[in-house]
Amino acid sequence: MSEFLRETAVQRASQAVAWLAEPLTVAAELGIRTEALWRRVIDFQVNAVAGALGIQTCAAHRRWRERADGAHLCASALETSPDRRRHPPAVNWHEAGSGQPLLLLNRWTASGLTWPTLWLRRLEARFRVIRIDNRGTGWSHDAPAPFTIADMADDAYDVLLACGIDRAVVLGTSMGGMIAQELALRHPGDVEKLILVATTPPTPARIALDYPVLALLGKLTVGQGLREYFGRFGQFAAEGFAEANPDIMDEFVSQLLHRATPLPMVLSQARAIWAWSGASRLKQLSVPTTVVQGNRDALVRARNGVELSRLISGAKYEELPGVGHLIAQEAGGELLRVLGV
Repeated sequence: MSEFLRETAVQRASQAVAWLAEPLTVAAELGIRTEALWRRVIDFQVNAVAGALGIQTCAAHRRWRERADGAHLCASALETSPDRRRHPPAVNWHEAGSGQPLLLLNRWTASGLTWPTLWLRRLEARFRVIRIDNRGTGWSHDAPAPFTIADMADDAYDVLLACGIDRAVVLGTSMGGMIAQELALRHPGDVEKLILVATTPPTPARIALDYPVLALLGKLTVGQGLREYFGRFGQFAAEGFAEANPDIMDEFVSQLLHRATPLPMVLSQARAIWAWSGASRLKQLSVPTTVVQGNRDALVRARNGVELSRLISGAKYEELPGVGHLIAQEAGGELLRVLGV
C-alpha cells in the first residue's frame, strides 16, 4: 500500500510540475531578456565614456580580438557579403565546401569545431557547409550574454545573411536542434529542410531526464585534467561505444578542448535551454522535417523524438537502434543517408 501511495504522490507531483512548467520557463526567459537589456544599457554607457576619453574597454578589446582571430575561418563571407558589414553577426562561423548550403548547429557547450572530421569531408564534397560557434563556444566566447534560444536562432539567421544564403538545409543536434526549430519558426522561408537530431521540443512537451546533466557528468575535481573530465562525455554515447571506438572519442574530446567553453557561458547556455518554451508553435511549421533519435540516448529520451514528429506536421521519425546521444560520432552514416549523401 505504501508503494502505491508513493507512486500516486509522484504522479500528482509530476502533473503539478507539468502544469507549472510553461509559466516558469516564460518567466525565466523574461528574466534573461531583462538582464540582457540592462547589460546593454550599462555597456553602452561605459563604451560612450571610454570613447569620449579616447580609450577602449577591456571587454571591447577582447571582443575585437576574438573577431579578428576567427575572421580567417569565414573569409569568403567577409569578402562577398555587404550584409555582414551592415549588421555583423554576434557569432563566428566556419565555412567549407561548395554546393547546396547546409547549416550545422551543435549541442550544448560544443563549438562548430566539434564534428567528426571524416564525416564533414563527405558533407563538404556535396554541400557548402556552415558550422556556427554558438554563443560562448569556439570564437564566440565574448558574444553578448545572457541570451535565449531565440537569440541563437537569430544569430544563425544573421550568419546565413552574411554568407549571402537565401535558403539552407539545417541540421541541429541536441541544443542545436532547439535552435534549428526556433530558426524555422522565426524565419521559415530561409529553411529548405529541417533535420532534428537527438533533441527535444520546447516546454511543456519536453520529456526531461530523471537527473540533471551536470549530475551525470559530476564535478571537476582538484588535480583532474580537462581531458579526463571531457572524457566523461563518452557516457552519452550508447553503452560500450566509447570503449570500442577510442579514436573517435579521442577526436571528440580533442575538439572540445581546442577552445573549451568558459563555465559562465556553459551556464548561460543551460539557462537558455531551460527557458525555452512554446511547444504549440511547432504546429505552425510547414518545413519538411526529419527527426532522428537514438534509442539508447541517455541524455534525451527517445520519446522526445516521437513527440517532435507528432507536433510537426508531416515530420518523419527515424529511431536508430543501439545508438546513443552522440549520433554524428556513433552513426554519422545514417545522417549522411538522411541528407542524401
